[in-house]
Amino acid sequence: MASTAFVRAAADICRLRNGRVNHSRVAAQTGLTRADVRRLLKQTAFESARRGPSPLERVIDGWRTDRTFATRRGHPKRLRLSGPRGSFTCLVKKYGGDVPHRAILDELRRIGAVSDRDGSVQLEESPHLRQRHNFAFLSPVLPALVDALRIASNKAKSKRSSSIQRLCLPAETELDLAILRNRCTSSAQSMLDGLAHSLGTVVLRRRSGSPTYSFSITVLLAEDRTKRAQRIP
Repeated sequence: MASTAFVRAAADICRLRNGRVNHSRVAAQTGLTRADVRRLLKQTAFESARRGPSPLERVIDGWRTDRTFATRRGHPKRLRLSGPRGSFTCLVKKYGGDVPHRAILDELRRIGAVSDRDGSVQLEESPHLRQRHNFAFLSPVLPALVDALRIASNKAKSKRSSSIQRLCLPAETELDLAILRNRCTSSAQSMLDGLAHSLGTVVLRRRSGSPTYSFSITVLLAEDRTKRAQRIP
């Protein structure tokens, strides 16, 4: 069974222009029935309404809409950290409930949502804020996630699935990483193009009409830029 978060991600991607969700597309991408999709989305909407916005969300919303802290056009003002009126401390006191302004500021800094300068803060466009309730950023990898769930839920008792192959290449410097990135990207694209040309042409030549089955090949190229501590000999 797909998780609620996964269904929400698929629903956000399958949302129509009028704001409604295409339940059939969500069902096709997640493997659920349309009834299950409707039930999970209704449950998520109820839980979100019952929980309400967090203090951080209320502070950000007030920063964008309250004329004391935003311009006439709705742009967040740069706020002094403290002061009797129009300061960040006043903003948090008004919208943050009993959460200290320092805790709100630390969280905004952590997610890269504010910039500091000369004792003042400015609200910035943060990918974290855009993605907090918007799962469209998952659209490039959603097909791969669906395929991975199908493989993981396969009840074959083999200890290792031949459908998943992994290779990790070490890189000592930024230059090494760039070389690996370029070579792997071009090699993966060449491999996919070659398979599409050689295998796809042969299969299509044998049959006509819509295919009954399909076989997907997904190549994920991921970089780990975490610097590990050097080993001491």
